[in-house]
Amino acid sequence: MTRSTERPAVTTPPTTGLDEAGALRHQLADQLADAGHIRTPAVDKALRTVPRHAFAPEIPPQKAYANDIVATCHSDDGRITSSISAPWLQADMLEAARLQPGHRVLEIGSGGYNAALIAELVGRTGGVTTLDIDPAVTDRATRYLAQTGYDRVRVVTADAEHLPVSIVPDGGFDTILVTVDAWDLPWIDALADGGRLVAPLRLHQYTWAIGFTKHDGALHSDEPLIVCGFVAMQEAGAWDASRRTVPGTGVHLSWEDGTPLPVDQLAPALAREPFVAHSHVTVGGQEPFDALTLYLAGALPGFCRLSVDPDGDNAVLNPPPEHWPGAAIVRGASLARLATERISDGDDGNGVYELVVHGYGPHGHLAAQEMAEQVQHWQRVHRAALCPRITIHPLADDGPAPATDDPHVFVKKHTRVTIDWPIIPGTAALLTDDKGRYLLHLRSANKPIWRPGQWALLGGNTEKGETCDQAIVRELDEEIGLAIPDLTGFVTLDTLSANRSFKDRVRVYHGTLNTPVHEIELREGIQLRWTRIEETAEMTMDPGTAAVLHAHRNAHQPRGRRGGTLPVVEVREPRDHRSRSRSRSRSRRRSVIGTHLVLIRDGAVLLGKRHPSSAFAPSTWHLPAGHREDMESAVTCMVREAQEEAGLRIAERDLSLVHVLDLLDPGSTIPRVGLFFAPSHWEGEPLVREPEYCAEWRWWPLDALPEPIVAYTRVALEAISRGTLYTPMGWS
Repeated sequence: MTRSTERPAVTTPPTTGLDEAGALRHQLADQLADAGHIRTPAVDKALRTVPRHAFAPEIPPQKAYANDIVATCHSDDGRITSSISAPWLQADMLEAARLQPGHRVLEIGSGGYNAALIAELVGRTGGVTTLDIDPAVTDRATRYLAQTGYDRVRVVTADAEHLPVSIVPDGGFDTILVTVDAWDLPWIDALADGGRLVAPLRLHQYTWAIGFTKHDGALHSDEPLIVCGFVAMQEAGAWDASRRTVPGTGVHLSWEDGTPLPVDQLAPALAREPFVAHSHVTVGGQEPFDALTLYLAGALPGFCRLSVDPDGDNAVLNPPPEHWPGAAIVRGASLARLATERISDGDDGNGVYELVVHGYGPHGHLAAQEMAEQVQHWQRVHRAALCPRITIHPLADDGPAPATDDPHVFVKKHTRVTIDWPIIPGTAALLTDDKGRYLLHLRSANKPIWRPGQWALLGGNTEKGETCDQAIVRELDEEIGLAIPDLTGFVTLDTLSANRSFKDRVRVYHGTLNTPVHEIELREGIQLRWTRIEETAEMTMDPGTAAVLHAHRNAHQPRGRRGGTLPVVEVREPRDHRSRSRSRSRSRRRSVIGTHLVLIRDGAVLLGKRHPSSAFAPSTWHLPAGHREDMESAVTCMVREAQEEAGLRIAERDLSLVHVLDLLDPGSTIPRVGLFFAPSHWEGEPLVREPEYCAEWRWWPLDALPEPIVAYTRVALEAISRGTLYTPMGWS
């Protein structure tokens, strides 16, 4: 979160001659202005005018003007049920409310002091209604507002979940300011179009104070998110943590904005030391990373919050603080949770910490790696953004909550919350010389970096607050100590995963440089090289770099401009997992599992001709097929592959296993098991969805199969025709 550190343009009254409370009030306002919480003269004046101590007569003025909460009501078990919020947070929320003279304002969660501040800001021509469910709180507010001269504030005792229609002005309130911990925001209809709503919204057990503007019936955030804590909403608006306890461990998991999962099976997992996955993403000792946890809540299915009893018998390392439960995911009998490891003292002495993930249970290493990959994605793509954008739509009153496949959507009782994460691109420099060559950079193979050991363009990530134009200049200075004067935007490079989901974005700049390699000081990486495009075929190339080089070679005129909108070049991660599976299997001595679709229509089978540059069986006919991914059943794999490769829609229940091929390739020590499935029903016609792997689909008669065809495909189809279920191949 960033704030202006400039003081408001106001004349601060002299504190000489003031009583103690007045002097403390001005001292507090000075402190808040210096810290950037006060940003306008109106809020500054209100905080210097309203006597905070008069709303907390039970405590000395020194405590009333401390930059902390003042508890005013407690439940029978000692919990705080009402309080005067911390001044820094009140100032931030009042600034976010953008109150003007004449505004009609509703405050939900009363106490008196904040309502008096609002009354100062809207003036005599405005109207302020403060509402609370607790009569003791509203009685107290009524008494102290009258004593301090703010009896024009209307005080209402009611449940905010069911807002009394009689208090809503014609056209709605100009501003609604919520000062209780709100799991949902059922007040959109009570807000005027264009009005402001500022509320501490609770998402997955964390609370963020957020400023919204209402447009077209929905709320749109346009303020930085502020992590905060408030007294909980009561009665109908109270939130349910959906907490489950792992038996005998003192470990609790909460699914406040998700579907609770079984936890009893996790007890054995917590009896063993965890697997530790390193993200290589660091934070300072005083640096918050709450935006990351909000991102993980949407990005990871099964996300929950983990808390631990201080005296619980468990193996949880680095337990989270009591009031800040940790981010976690459940995967069957396994669990992963976000943690930190101190790696240095840091320049400020507060320490530098690496974000790590602890995995528990038989598949804890996979769950930990899954979460660590999302941490790295957030670091690379979203961290430099100031804050996400949040949109809140009301749900229909007479229908079920709408289903959604968007992971960053949370459906609540009254509203649907959508979180949009701005993408901050990385940067790269496409440097050419007068001979038509490209300057390529060999990246270190032994560091946890993007594309290790591959030839790539110079460049790197954008840091917080930087533009891409600034980032590429800094990166070139850090990597080769040079400034390139003619850098201009060339293309935007988007990397997609195998299933076409977004992974990474890079803004590529073009510039000229005619300096010999031996005269360039390489400060990062292994080697620089001036390279002709024909030579890249023999090099281990970053796929994105290769795509950019070809785009440049095929460009007939300059593309894009500095700071402008650029053409997009897309590159997809390889889907053929053979090399990766082979390396994994060599160490584990396990078989590789492949699935194959046997689609027969009118005596003909569907075959695809593989692309001429395919790593496996180029220009050869083959069945629709693919390899099973981690934690994926064979039938799920088959359904996914049919959709991704050919656009065919098949239900798992409609698949039958028709053959098993037990294959050992010549010269290989890694067995392969091919599972062949035939569907009883499917929808759609074959489409070339992955042209980089398959050039065309064609129906071939079973008695006239084409050549060349993958050898084991022919063997399997012939065995299926004979009704044979199992065939060993290559073992003798």
